[in-house]
Amino acid sequence: MKNTKKEYSNGEVTVVYDSAICIHAGTCFKGLPTVFQPGTRPWIKMQGADTESIIKQVQKCPSRALSFYMNTPEEDEADKGPIKALETGKKVEVMTNGPLMVEGPITLVRSDGKREVMEDACYFCRCGASKNKPFCDGTHNDIGFKE
Repeated sequence: MKNTKKEYSNGEVTVVYDSAICIHAGTCFKGLPTVFQPGTRPWIKMQGADTESIIKQVQKCPSRALSFYMNTPEEDEADKGPIKALETGKKVEVMTNGPLMVEGPITLVRSDGKREVMEDACYFCRCGASKNKPFCDGTHNDIGFKE
């Protein structure tokens, strides 16, 4: 099977492009044309913007054909101590013996296709017993849900 993924890095962040799932919406190059330049090779010019701008634009990719990961320090830098976690946008937290907390604002797409903007943090059921799915209603406490 052909590898459809290519990686582009500026040293701090690496952008991963998966051509197999790209829907060519144009969100990338319309939003950050100094970095995303279809028709040129390489088409992603990582020196065209700062790391934060690149990350913000990649997060807007509707198909998720664009993704990213933060590069870790070189081995000699890593020996100086633990690598600090890099916050890269919204936070998703698994609550101990409880729900999944997702920081807002987010767009919730329901199983029927209905879209709803959630401005604040959302708590999603993990135990399966909520009477208000997909949201947590605290039922996990009543049924003794444990991870």
